[in-house]
Amino acid sequence: MVYNVNILIRTHPLRILGQVALMLEKVKDYIEKHRMLSKGDKVVAGLSGGADSVALLHILKELKGVFGIEIVAAHVNHGLRGEEADEDEEFARALCEKWGIGFYHKKADVRGLAAAWRKSEEETGRIVRYEFFKEVLSQTGAARIATAHHKNDQAETILHNIIRGTGLEGLSGIKPVRDGCFIRPLLCVSRREIEDYLKAEGLTYRTDATNAQLDYTRNRIRNLLIPALEEYNPSVVDSIARLGSLALEENEFMTGYSEGLFEKCSVADGQQVDIKLDGFLSCHRAVQRRLVRLAMQEIKSDLDGISYVHIEDIIDMAAASRTGSRLMLPAGIHVIKGYGYLRFTCKPLEQKHEYFEVPLPVPGRVELDGLGVTVTAEVVDSRERPVYSGDCIYIDAGKVRGSLRLRQRRDGDRFKPLGMNGTKKLKDFFIDRKIPVERRDSIPLLADEDNIIWVVGLQMNEDYKLTAATEKIIRFRTNAEVSYAGPFGKDSDR
Repeated sequence: MVYNVNILIRTHPLRILGQVALMLEKVKDYIEKHRMLSKGDKVVAGLSGGADSVALLHILKELKGVFGIEIVAAHVNHGLRGEEADEDEEFARALCEKWGIGFYHKKADVRGLAAAWRKSEEETGRIVRYEFFKEVLSQTGAARIATAHHKNDQAETILHNIIRGTGLEGLSGIKPVRDGCFIRPLLCVSRREIEDYLKAEGLTYRTDATNAQLDYTRNRIRNLLIPALEEYNPSVVDSIARLGSLALEENEFMTGYSEGLFEKCSVADGQQVDIKLDGFLSCHRAVQRRLVRLAMQEIKSDLDGISYVHIEDIIDMAAASRTGSRLMLPAGIHVIKGYGYLRFTCKPLEQKHEYFEVPLPVPGRVELDGLGVTVTAEVVDSRERPVYSGDCIYIDAGKVRGSLRLRQRRDGDRFKPLGMNGTKKLKDFFIDRKIPVERRDSIPLLADEDNIIWVVGLQMNEDYKLTAATEKIIRFRTNAEVSYAGPFGKDSDR
């Protein structure tokens, strides 16, 4: 949308023309650059009565014809400053009445809520304000919520984030547009420019004395740290705000790139996310951090309690730890390095199965109810041509020692896989077949008095295979599905 400053000047002949026009043009361009408004939008403007919010409301009022918007104002009385807070509310109400702007207000016991929520009054006040703004948005059918954050607020926020520890997200500071509805049209101008604009327009506003107090970290940054930094660089606020803009653009690129990669190399079901390990390990560590965060956000709406150290530990485990390694994180999140995948889950890691050992008669049938597994045994004609598969084997009955039973694995189990000359630890067999630890106790073993004859559904014992001397054949069948290809198929471990 093209906006002619000369038209504005002709409609405001008694003002300090250049200063007012420049301010409005600057804000208008910023709104257009970030696509904050569309024709016909109704905008809820946060109005505290202070200088910044008064300037915001006035500028939106002046530009409403340019953008074709409607404006309403929302004011929250935090109940922290007694009569002064009530006077702020009356001032905001009168201003809106004078300018013909709809006024919505709420009074809250922020101090009481802060105690109940175990949060600071500053944080509680912010939550109350934004929740009320959303209520007004819904009530009025508005499309946008405008807040009066400006360039100095941006510098304070970025410095605050740096002090606490931050990455690109924190260096980005306050976003011009957030969550599709919050807009900050004044982020392009400084507090000094706002004050000059108010003076030029002859606008009055309320002053909150608590802004000068040093009880809050942000106030100390505003009143002590930034003035100290300005001794080294008088334009430090502009410099920090420019850093925020650059960080925002690079963060947006990295976010988009990482999200696209995450979609390609992960599968999720709401409580669990698997990331393909080779894809993860091929990424730069900066991208790996983002993939980890995306995975945890998939199963946990926020990252409260998840620190930089947790994320680094996950990356290190993926790169250097053995398969089966695990990390337990806050909020019940477990991270497991599997065969070809990195798993993030809130599900119980292992289903505990009580030890089982039940006889299997021949002929006969056993149902292991807790596992959903059925095994049948029957003698077959020796002239039948055996057809082996994962769920069907044939053995030489003459080699069976004692009775047959189906049992759970035990420590130290060994057997002789078909085709091998020697025995192998059952644990190593499972590792070679890439069977996850949490599934191994649920795989039945067919055994006689001496040996494991069949790892049901997987492999039989070499010593029990049919030979030319076999006289009696037993066939075993199962419904067990224990082949494991991982969440990304048979090649997921490559």
